[in-house]
Amino acid sequence: MEKRGHHICKMINYQVRQKITKPVTKRWAGKSTVTPGSHEVMIYKNKKKIEGDMKDVKQAAQKIYDLLKDVNRETYVEKKLIRKYGLV
Repeated sequence: MEKRGHHICKMINYQVRQKITKPVTKRWAGKSTVTPGSHEVMIYKNKKKIEGDMKDVKQAAQKIYDLLKDVNRETYVEKKLIRKYGLV
């Protein structure tokens, strides 16, 4: 797995990336222990991490769209992404 997580989508120069950790079962001395899995969604601008610890890809996409609205660049976002994530 990549260090920054897997690429989900890109809006202009922002990226949504997701890091998934699977649950692991370990056996030691006849006992089994389970470490729970997790997933984390992060926002990157080029290689710099802007925000992390999100649980949903739609939430991250909406956050990027709001950042682009502040600088009047939301017109450059693809219509496909707007429909897919229900951006407003």
